[in-house]
Amino acid sequence: MNFLDNITKKNIEQYDDKGVVIDDLLKENRKLITFVGSSKSGTSFMVNNVATLLTSQGLEVAILDTTKNKSSYYIYTKNEEVLRRVAMESIDNLTNGIANGLKVNDKLTVYTSSPTKYDNIKKVEPILQTLLKKHTIILVDCDFDTPMTYFNYSQEIYLIQTMDILTIQPLTEFLLKMRNSGVALDYKARIIINKFVNLESISEREIISGMAFYNDPTMSFMRELFNKNNIKYFIVPFDLSVYTKYLDGVANCNIDISSFPLNIIQVLRLIANNICPIMV
Repeated sequence: MNFLDNITKKNIEQYDDKGVVIDDLLKENRKLITFVGSSKSGTSFMVNNVATLLTSQGLEVAILDTTKNKSSYYIYTKNEEVLRRVAMESIDNLTNGIANGLKVNDKLTVYTSSPTKYDNIKKVEPILQTLLKKHTIILVDCDFDTPMTYFNYSQEIYLIQTMDILTIQPLTEFLLKMRNSGVALDYKARIIINKFVNLESISEREIISGMAFYNDPTMSFMRELFNKNNIKYFIVPFDLSVYTKYLDGVANCNIDISSFPLNIIQVLRLIANNICPIMV
């Protein structure tokens, strides 16, 4: 079944959100998960591949793209005008109680828009209410401009970091904003060290330690963001073939992990199982 077969009136569902509380919806075996990292850390890579694994287990999954660059708009519209029109209106429709996104398959729906449209993601409550009534798991692809309310509502926050230590400071600056906004990082945060390679000069524990504290650029003060000894973390090894295959899939508008090496799939499965413990 392709995208066009799924764009029918029966796939458009409308909800009356009067009196609906997001926390109540999350109690009904629903999951709201956010992913965020510095530019080029692989946040969208994680979201897309974890979504693929979760849907392979029969779960109803939605990807909500709140990033400024809107990579999912280019991946999932497949250069087709009909799909671009659906994507352009999908987030606006969510704010009006209408769940009509890009149907990738029977279990995965993507909600995105053109990079020229960004303010529409600011209506957080109506967007989340509509999504949580339609889908079991919501994966939110975030960047440092994503409204903080998404992180406040999310049950788990996956922090994506590579071995590039120069990208740690902007991430910790954003985490400080999170903490100052009341986001419970000690409870919600998980770390994914992506593109990991063994280096004599730096280990995974040193990466985590660097992420656990915000250091002002002038070194005038430091603040702990989360307990570095208690946080759960995952390591995704660097594998050139994986990124080659993923980039090829992006270019061809087709995300497929079936040819990934077993060790990479195992780590992705661990992450998916952490979100919803039914993976085998």
